[in-house]
Amino acid sequence: MISRIITLATLAILVASQARGAQKEVRAIVRLRSEAVAQADVLTLEQIAEVRATDEQDAARLRAISLGYAPAIGAARQLGRAEIARAIMAAGFRSEEVQFDGPSYVVVRRASQLLDEELIRASAERAALAELQAAGVTARLARLDLPPQIEVPAGQVEVRATVGGVRDLFTPFPLAIEISVDGRVFRRLTVMAQVEAYAPVLVAARDIVANRRVREDDVTIEVRRLNRPFTHYLRDEKQLRGMSASRLIAKGEAITTDALFSEIVVRPGDQVRIEGESDRVRVVVLGEARASGRIGDRITVKNLQSGALLQAVVVDEGVVSVRF
Repeated sequence: MISRIITLATLAILVASQARGAQKEVRAIVRLRSEAVAQADVLTLEQIAEVRATDEQDAARLRAISLGYAPAIGAARQLGRAEIARAIMAAGFRSEEVQFDGPSYVVVRRASQLLDEELIRASAERAALAELQAAGVTARLARLDLPPQIEVPAGQVEVRATVGGVRDLFTPFPLAIEISVDGRVFRRLTVMAQVEAYAPVLVAARDIVANRRVREDDVTIEVRRLNRPFTHYLRDEKQLRGMSASRLIAKGEAITTDALFSEIVVRPGDQVRIEGESDRVRVVVLGEARASGRIGDRITVKNLQSGALLQAVVVDEGVVSVRF
């Protein structure tokens, strides 16, 4: 009887000793949350659970364990204990060293924010209007077809809009938009945009018939809405030098480049005024044209004073320029 009592006592001591040993094996407790919001692309244990450990280094290692990528905006990811346990063991912990608490799985969603439409509009205006406004044109975005809302991850947002090779901004055109969050491109999209612009341009003061030389007194300057590429319009009377109408230009019609053609303003044998200039000196002498030319053409002229032949640029009717 006494022998049996001693055996039972020994077994009880061994069981108690093993229980105490098992308790000592638990190094950390991981208390799962039922729901979590991921703040970054990579999901870590600390984002979905409260981690406590007897050693702070163990706690730090556990919190930093990667659980893969966070779900996309608007999606959800469910993580069960088994998947989390495998990640913990892959980090070097034994299963008996970590105790789980809380629900059996965690539902993870991605932290997000709605992109402010004004942020996109400001970038689009910089891309589409900067050149026009620098030229003195009054312009605004009359159309910008954005989605009802754009959801992006939480973080610092940057928006960059580009017009590309679009020449005519006054009819609907595609505008490329790139959205970055914390320096990484999140989304690219293309939207339709349109510019409305007004500028002072040359307008016919009277009917100008075809093939007639257009003079400064044939035009006036008025503010008009632009409906063609800006470079098609004339804004300075000096641009009329050597120009004739290629068709009838009606009174009140804006003068555009396609309604004009450049005429020959100097012909062989014509007497011309040669304007010679350098950085410090400017001289004017009479000359004789040896070739025909339009405004901007380079022709040969003879200095009637010295007899020298010069290469000169036609700048106006009967006027050429020489740099020396």
